[in-house]
Amino acid sequence: MSKPKISNSTLKIIFIGAMTLLFLIPIALIKHLIDDRTDYRREAIDSITEPLGRNAEIQGLVIAVPYLVHKESVDSKGVVHQETETQYAVFAPETYNMDIEVAPYYLSRGIFKVPVFNGKIEMDASFKNFDFSIFKIEQKDVLKKDAVLILGLSNTKNLTSQPKFVMNGKSLEISPVKYDSVSPFKNSVSYSLSGVDFYSSDLKGTLEFQGGEKIKITPLALENVFKMKSDWKSPSFSGGWLPTERKIDDNGFDALWKISGLSTVYPKSWLSSEKYKPETVDISFMVPVNAYKKTERSVKYALLFLIIPFIALLIAEIFSKTKIHPVQYCLIGLADVIFYLLLLSISEHIPFDFAYIICSFSVCLATLFYASSIFKKIKWGGLLSGVQFVSYIFLYGTLQAEDYALLIGSIGLFVVVVLLMFITRKIDWYNLNENLPAKLQEENKQI
Repeated sequence: MSKPKISNSTLKIIFIGAMTLLFLIPIALIKHLIDDRTDYRREAIDSITEPLGRNAEIQGLVIAVPYLVHKESVDSKGVVHQETETQYAVFAPETYNMDIEVAPYYLSRGIFKVPVFNGKIEMDASFKNFDFSIFKIEQKDVLKKDAVLILGLSNTKNLTSQPKFVMNGKSLEISPVKYDSVSPFKNSVSYSLSGVDFYSSDLKGTLEFQGGEKIKITPLALENVFKMKSDWKSPSFSGGWLPTERKIDDNGFDALWKISGLSTVYPKSWLSSEKYKPETVDISFMVPVNAYKKTERSVKYALLFLIIPFIALLIAEIFSKTKIHPVQYCLIGLADVIFYLLLLSISEHIPFDFAYIICSFSVCLATLFYASSIFKKIKWGGLLSGVQFVSYIFLYGTLQAEDYALLIGSIGLFVVVVLLMFITRKIDWYNLNENLPAKLQEENKQI
């Protein structure tokens, strides 16, 4: 029984498949490098924004009023003892308005530029209807003179000066006592309301702050109105509410939010033991940096764009009757892999689109000269370079149309398969080296 013979073309196809899988190793290393560079960028941003308090989050204003809770306890001898404990009821404002001005600027760490900002807030709020009966608290147990106004912040590093508040014409003094167990906020600054009639009061204040990347504002009143103005030309609005009005032009932006208390998690009042996780209004000043994301997405298609040049090279080898050494396949594949490394490194310094053009043209030119030298004819080099160029155009379109990436990729892959079927329809794969169709042989001679 004769042993089945494996043709050189079959061995070449097997080799191309094995080599394609082998190139997935450097592709995986590039993926890890992208992750490392992303982490490095994040570390650079954190090193700049950490001393500024990172995101500036204004979490709101509330008044906390202490009251006495009476308890009875019985000792071992059966004697009843009367005990009192101080707890707090927290009241949100009826109206809460903020007029915010923000002045962003850049700070750099290495190759990374991070927008940070200084800002000023003019705020006012009104408090009314302090109803303790809903908590079954009697007026005689309310310690009105020990009430405090609490300003909520995510980080006190965001403050560039002491916030100043005036209630009913009286300047408020910062309390020497911290009320962290009472405050509904992550961090807070407390003001004593001793001697202030806060049961029906108007509050005005000024807050100067700093931060980086993003501003967050928490609405917690029955009616919330936030205005923001800045010379930043490309803000990003997100969070639980979008602006009801906005204007963005070359001079910056103006935005207005009107938020009803019915859409927030906060009730009109609650006990300090109750905790809430509110949504925020988010305004981002971070420059959209999608170079790492787009590079990472492009690497996901690397297997496909490795196979296409190899197939094109194999077909060129078949039609030109020129033997291509495996090393030459490896070098062309290596150029395709280095494309992603170039794209990652260059896009850190210039916009992604320009980096993509530079990298794709560089690899295509290298392929043009190398393939022309291999086949001794520039037509074949132009063919292989053209295949790569079209592939890079297709990849760029896929990266730009993120929502349609799967559709574009599927259609593109189908078109590639159909083209391969059409081009190779007359090739005798069993007897490739000896019996090319006469028409193909004649075409090869003309070429």
